[in-house]
Amino acid sequence: MKQIIDAICSRGLPSRDIQNANRVNLLALLWALSLGGTSFLAHQGYLASTWVVVSCFILHGAIGIWMLFAFKRFLRQLDEMERKIQLDALALAVGVSIIGFSLYSILDLADLLPDLKAAYLVVLLALTYMLGIIFGRLSYR
Repeated sequence: MKQIIDAICSRGLPSRDIQNANRVNLLALLWALSLGGTSFLAHQGYLASTWVVVSCFILHGAIGIWMLFAFKRFLRQLDEMERKIQLDALALAVGVSIIGFSLYSILDLADLLPDLKAAYLVVLLALTYMLGIIFGRLSYR
């Protein structure tokens, strides 16, 4: 159990890598909150105005691009082992998401499941990525 907690908490990484990871995690949280906030506004009927839609679009896009550059910097400054763990986790997350999306779409076409929402795909991607990092850290350390 201690090893799993250490893998989740990034113990053993240099402080620079932990700061970069925290920056990426904070931006990912802000990005998710901006998407959730936009969804909330849409359900409340506040996205009827063009300037609100444009503002939400620009804010969500800007946070996403900021997160992307922060993640790129994070990857560039990691040591080779941690970079491999991160890239393996990304590959796993993308692969599982693509396969999951295609399987879900088949069931959706057969009207066995409700319409797929983008939020489900983002959650699947994030959870698979987190599990990939944990398993990678446990197997390589």
